[in-house]
Amino acid sequence: MAYVTVSHQVAEIIDFTDVLRQRARRREHALTERCLTIMEECLAVSRVVYCAAPAHERFARATKIRQLEELIAYTANLP
Repeated sequence: MAYVTVSHQVAEIIDFTDVLRQRARRREHALTERCLTIMEECLAVSRVVYCAAPAHERFARATKIRQLEELIAYTANLP
């Protein structure tokens, strides 16, 4: 006599930790994008202010511009 077994998946177990981790990643990504936007706006303003700055202030302003550029590059390459 042959027996036939039929099974149906009634539920899927979802790891709640994974759900929380995915939500956190989405939130972090959104915050990173917002930070990049703010830093890029600040960089644009810094460049304008640099051009209008007196000669004795330009070194400090150029340093700020370089730091912002480096920070933007670092942030843009985050996983």
